Amino acid sequence: MKAKTLVGEFGVSAGDRDYLFRPSLLAMDSLGSPSEIVEKFATLYSAPPENPYFPMQAYRSWERDIVSVAYDVLVACCEDDVIELVGHMGTRWGTFKPGLIPSSDMVHLARMLMVNGLIGDVPPAKSGPSKGEYSAEFDARKYVSQAVIHLGLTPDAAWNLTMTEFILYMREKIGEPEQKTPTLEEYDADMKRLDEINAIRDAGK
Repeated sequence: MKAKTLVGEFGVSAGDRDYLFRPSLLAMDSLGSPSEIVEKFATLYSAPPENPYFPMQAYRSWERDIVSVAYDVLVACCEDDVIELVGHMGTRWGTFKPGLIPSSDMVHLARMLMVNGLIGDVPPAKSGPSKGEYSAEFDARKYVSQAVIHLGLTPDAAWNLTMTEFILYMREKIGEPEQKTPTLEEYDADMKRLDEINAIRDAGK
């Protein structure tokens, strides 16, 4: 197994098994609704809360939340059963049996996966650093439709892209893109075109 680390993949070996983690658009989409995906990203990068009255309880609650999100991300980004690595619920209610990967490492790996899956880990555009725009939602379908239309990929191949790959391929195809959020009209046009392409492919099967 050889992971393509430059686009966000990484591999983990445990005993005689190899696991490949890939932050594809499909994996990111499986984490929840567009707003829930962004909320999970924010949780992964949140700082421990300051509570002078109950500091330990507040910290443990934050730790449970961030490790829970890391668990979800790692499970979503691997096609194999990763219980051996990330752990599972214990036989008694409320207990958890840790896996081979320490919780702190799970958080670090999940952060790396979400950066490559949602934002893209690429050098700044040659035209200069982008200010970027905050978005409360991440709609993977928008990028899939653009990959199908502009890159000529099949929907399956487009869903398998990481955001890092998407940005690199789009730069290669059309040059340095302007960092802007598509308008509603542009998004609707892309989705309509994607539906037409899918209908043509389905009719030919």
